[in-house]
Amino acid sequence: MRLATRALLLATLSPFAFASPALAQDQTVPPAPDATNVQPQPSQEPTSEIVVTGTRRSDRTVADSPVPVDVIGTEQIVNTGQTDTNKILNTLVPAFNFPTPSIADGSDALRPATLRGLSPDQTLVLVNGKRRHVAALLNINGTIGRGSAAVDMNLIPGLAISRIEVLRDGAAAQYGSDAIAGVINIQLKNAKRGGRASITAGKYITTVNDVDRVTGLEVNSAGQPILDPTDNRYFVPIVDGDRKVRDGEQGTLGVNVGLPIGQNGFVNLTGEYVYRQRTNRAGYDLRPNFNRPTAAFDPRELDFDRLQFRFGDPKTRAWSLFLNSGYDLSADWEVYAFASLGHRGATSAANWRQQSAAANRDFSVLLPNQTPTAANFVPLTDIGFLPLIETDLDDYAGTIGVRGQLGAGWKMDLSAGRGHNSFDYQVHDSLNTSFGPDSQTDFDAGGLRYGQNIFNLDFTNEYQLGMASPLAVAVGAEFRQEQFKIRPGDQQSYADGPYFRPAITT
Repeated sequence: MRLATRALLLATLSPFAFASPALAQDQTVPPAPDATNVQPQPSQEPTSEIVVTGTRRSDRTVADSPVPVDVIGTEQIVNTGQTDTNKILNTLVPAFNFPTPSIADGSDALRPATLRGLSPDQTLVLVNGKRRHVAALLNINGTIGRGSAAVDMNLIPGLAISRIEVLRDGAAAQYGSDAIAGVINIQLKNAKRGGRASITAGKYITTVNDVDRVTGLEVNSAGQPILDPTDNRYFVPIVDGDRKVRDGEQGTLGVNVGLPIGQNGFVNLTGEYVYRQRTNRAGYDLRPNFNRPTAAFDPRELDFDRLQFRFGDPKTRAWSLFLNSGYDLSADWEVYAFASLGHRGATSAANWRQQSAAANRDFSVLLPNQTPTAANFVPLTDIGFLPLIETDLDDYAGTIGVRGQLGAGWKMDLSAGRGHNSFDYQVHDSLNTSFGPDSQTDFDAGGLRYGQNIFNLDFTNEYQLGMASPLAVAVGAEFRQEQFKIRPGDQQSYADGPYFRPAITT
């Protein structure tokens, strides 16, 4: 199946680019008809730009770094036309991959990204140089990143980011084993004046070239559908050219503003709201949908809507708030703090359950030792059902610290942070077949909880020994505590009912 997709960007505006007095300057980002084809622009950062990722030295630049470090500046971020941090990186960093799986349970709503083709949990994500907590969701589906838990970088608004440093090499010696693939260090904006507001809106107009639009079924002289001669499980369709799909309406509203705290401090605030309607690139299901207790044809097959599967992006509503602040206590000491709060709700679909499927059979009408057959089949729903998975993600994080000069060239950085992520499931329009007609159709399917407490104390110094560069000395300690919990849902969301039959109802 080939997809020819145009991402129609209706509006991308930055109506408030505040100058230092009170004058507003309009700024417009050019439309991006196909944001996925945006080519990386040459870095706006000079090669003399200081980098802090993957080194303990204070004078390391992009040019003299022994490992590859990509530095992405604010203008490059804006010019991508993207608002999701994962998509920004996917556009600008060739080694970064952000797949979009579908029909993958919770991974539809929280999609893991990879660096250099390695597992998502082997990329360390830092915010202002401090470790960011991972999400509570463990990817257990057949998608990229199976068996790992990843950082949800899409909770970090693009408007909040000043620059991104991507270390495309292993850094386990400095950061630990979760930096085998590399390190992504997101630096938040720290301006004490000015700001930016952005409004984007758009939709997809997609032509599905190799999946023709089905308008009916071919029938024989008796008015019965004709089965595919090469596979008698599928009907022969009547087609009417390629499908054109208009869906995925989406919009983003974001605001960033910097405010001074007296003469020596700042607070930089960012808020973002995102909505997306679902997309569907599924083909038509041409399998016989209805049970046939006898050889008689079921006429409902002729007018049954065969576009029941959903394959695409979920319906999403999300918001996030970010705060970055700092205050100079003296010429040598600074106290800093940054925090975030976010929520995402998404609704995706599972596989279509046919009317004739075992998942739709009422086993309560069978005798204890009676063998299920097509003749004694009694459906629980008239045409089958499509389970919908609703996920709610809540996230918060905060870090506070102090850093400065101790004397004799020694620098100190002391910080403490807390991060928490929760992921809850609701399932709608579904059944637990083992409970028969007493099954619920809506379920609280439980949830996951992850928390991280982290404390850092670092000391660094540099000694001039007459070599090409100073000798860097670093001493430090870190304490990290992680918690993981599973919350059970409704009993029927996981229990076996009285009509459970192994190998049939599972």
